[in-house]
Amino acid sequence: MNLLTRNEITASSFFDGSGSGLTTFNFIPLLFIFAAYFFLIRRAKLHMESKKLPKYNDISSSQLKHIASRQTLRELSGDIDVAVVGSGVGALSHAAVLAKQGFRVAVFEQNQVVGGCTHTFTKEGFSFDTGVHYVGGMSSVVKNLYDQISDGQLKWNKIDKTYDVIYNGTTGERIEMTDDHDENRRVLTEHFGIEATSWKRFDRAKFWAKFWSYFVFQLKLWHPLVLRLTWPFVALPYRRYAIRGTTDVLLNECGFSPQAAGALVYHWGDHGTPPANCPFFMTALLDSHYKGGAYFPRGGSQSIAKTLVAAIQRRGGHVFASSPVEKILTMKNLFGQHSAYGVRVHGVDVLVKRFVVSDAGFMKTFGMDSDDDTKHHALVGVEAGAVQRSLLRKDKSVSVLEVDDGIFEVLSKKAGDKVSPCISDLSLFIGLDRSDEDLGLRAQNVWHVHDWDHDKAFQKMLNDTSAELSTADQTPFLFISNESAKDPDWPLTHPNKSTSEVIAVVKSSLFEKWANTTHEAREKDEEYVALKQHLTKSFLEAFYLHFPKARGHVVYTSLGTPLTMNKFLGRCHGEVYALDHDISRFDGVDVQRALHPQTCVENLFLTGEDAFVVSVTACMLSGYVTAARASWGSWFSVPPTLLKLIIGLPQIFFH
Repeated sequence: MNLLTRNEITASSFFDGSGSGLTTFNFIPLLFIFAAYFFLIRRAKLHMESKKLPKYNDISSSQLKHIASRQTLRELSGDIDVAVVGSGVGALSHAAVLAKQGFRVAVFEQNQVVGGCTHTFTKEGFSFDTGVHYVGGMSSVVKNLYDQISDGQLKWNKIDKTYDVIYNGTTGERIEMTDDHDENRRVLTEHFGIEATSWKRFDRAKFWAKFWSYFVFQLKLWHPLVLRLTWPFVALPYRRYAIRGTTDVLLNECGFSPQAAGALVYHWGDHGTPPANCPFFMTALLDSHYKGGAYFPRGGSQSIAKTLVAAIQRRGGHVFASSPVEKILTMKNLFGQHSAYGVRVHGVDVLVKRFVVSDAGFMKTFGMDSDDDTKHHALVGVEAGAVQRSLLRKDKSVSVLEVDDGIFEVLSKKAGDKVSPCISDLSLFIGLDRSDEDLGLRAQNVWHVHDWDHDKAFQKMLNDTSAELSTADQTPFLFISNESAKDPDWPLTHPNKSTSEVIAVVKSSLFEKWANTTHEAREKDEEYVALKQHLTKSFLEAFYLHFPKARGHVVYTSLGTPLTMNKFLGRCHGEVYALDHDISRFDGVDVQRALHPQTCVENLFLTGEDAFVVSVTACMLSGYVTAARASWGSWFSVPPTLLKLIIGLPQIFFH
């Protein structure tokens, strides 16, 4: 009788909360169990659905070349929810997320092929990857995010265990970086005599840099007002730990020798900003980005675009190539605020029901007050974009670039703006008539640096007055990537052939004399052609130094210049990574507001590297973040996808 009474009491208290039944302490585990079950069901469903879909190598490349006719544009006007400008990873990721939520999306790309830096081009039987060379940080969270937007069709191949080789062109030192992060540290320690205390200080500085940069970056998920209210409380530690110059931290705080510090930041070309002016959090993230190795998309970089475009089209979305957006349409609302309501393509005004998203970069979208050309040719009108541009303006703007015996030299940037375009580059595409195996081309990269003082080499390049000086022995670094060796599908589609690419940074101003000529006219200009031949010969000699078996087997070369970047990627000044990733780009609440996904123009949002940071994965994340910011309902309509983003960001930052 007593036992029955106790059971009745327990059952009653479980439901009314008065006893020890459904309390906070036993409800939380149940919540986690249900959440885990829900995620497993979703993952199993995605896996089953993905088996029925065409694989990455079965998707036709023609899907990347659809052109919008005027009639099609007129039919779309007023019938789509979202117009996306550009088709980089950020744009396609954003469009794929929205398409899965039921939005009618249309993506407009100015180039002949969709994909931004993921697109490939074919010449004389060779296919060349233009912008994706290797991808790190491939955690389970990141893979799941890629699976969500590609319907599980995007596949990755792990490249060589030794993914990077560092070569000092001045001293001849050669250091191999492997997927074993601890082994890399042991190699650097033995090579440069690094003390254990330096590594401990470095790890401590890394943790706090990642912590405060994560805190600031996750503010992009919320309304800009949250950024304004939060900034006074985070600005001091953020500046102290996250955006100090990398050279300053490594030499003065961690105690590394200049040579060891130079080797530690050998891959500063991944973001394009030399160490002295690079915020330390970028170095902190990059240091562990390739922990566990590097990856390359199967089928080449175009597989990223192909699988995302297929996912968008599968849900009724549209992706158009050769369809440049001429203008983002805006009007003033009742409160005098400018609001975006569509885009103009091929002279046709395409109206949207919800909002417009730009992946064209800040300069292309709004222009810069210090650059009248970009301001007056921006996609957003001069008046409509005035507030957004003003956020980047300040009276004095400086940039620390050169270090000489511990003294930092302050150099002026373009007057009036806090940020400026990133440095440009030269890209030599090489086609060879033998297989990678025959020529000893491994699935790895070579960083051929001028010496360990990257800041001095970079400053020397800035002082160059002629493009002829941008040779292999003068440039701050050469990045050599064996693209065909990284793709296991390459031998099946291109037997007995291989490709490589050599990249070097360069000032875009050295090519200004040809800026107002057409691509076809430049290729017939004797001086321009002679310059490209001179640089090509220099880069090939450096390539042969590392891969001597390749000599005599190069059958095709093509050198891309800053003007090539302008034509095919829609850049303004040949910038390789849009806005420069220097300290000033990340410092100050106004800059953070200017590069927030939600712009000052109502119903206009930014995505891509300017709204986040550079890298394929960062751009993919920016697509998710902008989708979350642009449509608050997305938090509830697709909980697994966006909850993974919220939960996964710490794992990505602290990988």
